[in-house]
Amino acid sequence: MDTITSPLGSIAIPALTYRESTIPYRTATAVCIICCLTYLFAFRKRARQFPGPKGLPLVGNTFQVPTIRTWRYFEKLSAIYGPLVRLSLGGDELLILSNSSDAEELLGRRSYNYSSRKPLIYAGKYQSEGKRLVLLPYGDTLKKHRAAFHQMLQPRVVGAYETMQELESSKLLVDLLERPLEMYRHSVRFAASLVFTLSYGKRLDDDDADLNAIQSILENFTKDTYPGSHIVDTFPVLDHLPDFLAPWRAQAREKHKREMNLYNRLALEVKSKIADGDIALECFAARLWDQKEKMGLDLDELSYVAGSAFEAGTDTTASTVLWFFLAMLMYPDTQKQAQSELDRVLGSDGKTMPSFAHLGQLPYCTALMKEVFRWAPAAPGGFPHYSDADDEYQGYHIKKGTMIVPCIWNMHHNETEFPDAFTFNPERFLEDSCTPLQLTEGHYGFGFGRRKCPGQYLAAKTIWIGLVRILWGFDVLHPATGEPQHLPHDLTNCTSGMTSRPTNFKAVISPRSSVHAETIRRASDMYN
Repeated sequence: MDTITSPLGSIAIPALTYRESTIPYRTATAVCIICCLTYLFAFRKRARQFPGPKGLPLVGNTFQVPTIRTWRYFEKLSAIYGPLVRLSLGGDELLILSNSSDAEELLGRRSYNYSSRKPLIYAGKYQSEGKRLVLLPYGDTLKKHRAAFHQMLQPRVVGAYETMQELESSKLLVDLLERPLEMYRHSVRFAASLVFTLSYGKRLDDDDADLNAIQSILENFTKDTYPGSHIVDTFPVLDHLPDFLAPWRAQAREKHKREMNLYNRLALEVKSKIADGDIALECFAARLWDQKEKMGLDLDELSYVAGSAFEAGTDTTASTVLWFFLAMLMYPDTQKQAQSELDRVLGSDGKTMPSFAHLGQLPYCTALMKEVFRWAPAAPGGFPHYSDADDEYQGYHIKKGTMIVPCIWNMHHNETEFPDAFTFNPERFLEDSCTPLQLTEGHYGFGFGRRKCPGQYLAAKTIWIGLVRILWGFDVLHPATGEPQHLPHDLTNCTSGMTSRPTNFKAVISPRSSVHAETIRRASDMYN
């Protein structure tokens, strides 16, 4: 017997042999190992990562992801790894979604977790000073700004804008008739003109000064916001560098200064008109000035909210119109079929121009417009969402702070959902209804969930009236032959950034008859 002395006195215990004394320790060790292995297995199972290309230490896939036409790279990854692909950009995790069903589940039904934006150093902190709507994280400020948008852009209100939309589309036809070689300029002006009027209560001047300034802002912004565009957004620690080692900081601040010079001026012009007693003034900026104190907006915030409406309604609409022109060159038979439908409904004499009153009578024209949205989406890569908390999906782990990229290009060219997806075929949408609300359905160009484009109904109706009137009034013809002849074109010949439009193509845009031209000129008199 062994004796152990304690505060309670001496205690006698049986003596243990070496073998007997090690059994509890071995058992405890075995139990610990089993527990650790069980935990690690469970954690590994819970934290299983989506498939994707192998990256390098520290930088991950940063230098594998091209900054030009990134969505085509996503297309290649989807073909290799499937519809859910993980990428690592240094400290950032990206999850690329290529199926609409996954986007509807994560960004739609789970939108409570996937409605934020990644904080961007270049475009967010310095170029926008944290005040641009599209970059705001999900929260009270975003809800407040979107509520202001909703007042102006909800479907019930959008119906009141049809007269302005028809007026501006008439101006587009006049511009194409008088300067047919400038379809790029006319497309941008058409897209900008309506939203400019709604935002600031005045028409765009014909000198194109404001239009050119806005185009410059949009071109910069669409390039500066895509993942991988600026190394500081991938490695935010670089923001601690002094200015002389961070020239991008001064560049972003200069862009902000140019933006504020334009947006502040436009907002202050509206304020001046209100002060002068222009009580007839009714525009988005005027409503913001009226609610400025209630919403707690400073001048720059107010300017950015009004400017965001203008930005959102200009670039994607102009790009869609340009993709339409290209589609008519590449698929002339669809143009003929749409014109045949217009002639059946309106008569072939060219004396009656289509209007919104004909929306329900032109199913093929409406299907053609929806096919433009699908075939060549204006924002092919989609705008990244941001996860606010850890999540699991299909047995995989999505950690907090992951950028979720809905690749619209891949969704619109999914052969299961859209057979023969790279062919422009309006008939795939012919069974759909032609009501204004359904112009936005059947494709995913306006996004998902709580970050869905608040101006989708206005944009869809603006594009519908523009395209239908072009089809009614003009033939879009081969640039060399002047005939309705197929023009080969590679869809990769396009601009790159958050939005994309075709480049390096020309067309002969000719009125369908002298009567059509005269009807367009009469519309010009109404415009002036």
